[in-house]
Amino acid sequence: MIGRSPVMLALYEQIRQIARAGGSVLIRGESGVGKELVTRALHAESDRAAGPFIPVNCAGIPTELLESELFGHASGAFTGAQQARRGLFAEAHGGMLLLDEIAELEPQMQAKLLRVLQDGQVRPLGANLERRVDVRVVAATNRDLEHDVARGRFRADLFFRLATFDVHVPPLRERGEDLHRLAAHFARRFSEQIGREPLALSAAALSLLSAYRFPGNVRELANLIERAVTLCPGTQIMPTDLPQTVHARSAGIPGGSVHEGTPADTVMPTLRQMQLRYVHYVLDQVDGNKRRAAQVLGIGRRTLYRYLAN
Repeated sequence: MIGRSPVMLALYEQIRQIARAGGSVLIRGESGVGKELVTRALHAESDRAAGPFIPVNCAGIPTELLESELFGHASGAFTGAQQARRGLFAEAHGGMLLLDEIAELEPQMQAKLLRVLQDGQVRPLGANLERRVDVRVVAATNRDLEHDVARGRFRADLFFRLATFDVHVPPLRERGEDLHRLAAHFARRFSEQIGREPLALSAAALSLLSAYRFPGNVRELANLIERAVTLCPGTQIMPTDLPQTVHARSAGIPGGSVHEGTPADTVMPTLRQMQLRYVHYVLDQVDGNKRRAAQVLGIGRRTLYRYLAN
């Protein structure tokens, strides 16, 4: 995990405090913030570090198969079950099991999971006997579970059982200077992966990224930097190497962020006004250097002068 912002330092301390406890953990945060990384840090800091760590995406397994996947099945329990299977709870014995997208569990599976958490035992499909398991369960979600509980979509008793320790992972837009550290880290990593000299990010590119809200959080940043490293023709990532969505949303185009809606009665700027706004934004980023601004904008200097003359 990378970051030295105050919210991340507080998160590290929380991880250290609860890592050696035994209760279930609920990790919450927007999509792409790194909830699995937090779980892996919990595992590494715990006295279960030598045991297995098994992540499972509850939304990625069909409901009719999820019970067998988690709890296992006996031979002949259903059509196609030619051999017995232990299940992920048994596989995670002595370690940690991450149940990602926990809010997607159907009510029947919620009830069965609650019983396992209460009793510490699983019964494979088609089996007569239960098996004791020693597993610390970590659940993760980007949903508002309290809202789901109030609407009857998620069991209140399961929610309180899972949230013995409740961890919030902050979005990237709240992490301040961590953005630069993460961008540099991804630039080095992806440069190494494709066998080229490590690329740095220009001050203008970092400034542009800093003005963007990153609705996809760290995952979006990683994908964006991978694209830039792959396509960058020079030795430094410039604003022109970043996708147009970043340029548009950083410049303040309405509707550019999923976190900022635009009311229907808002006076919308014209395309010409937005173009001029972005031209002046780029000029600010390059300290008024018109030659450099024209390069970033992908236009000739005469065209730039025509924009500024109007």
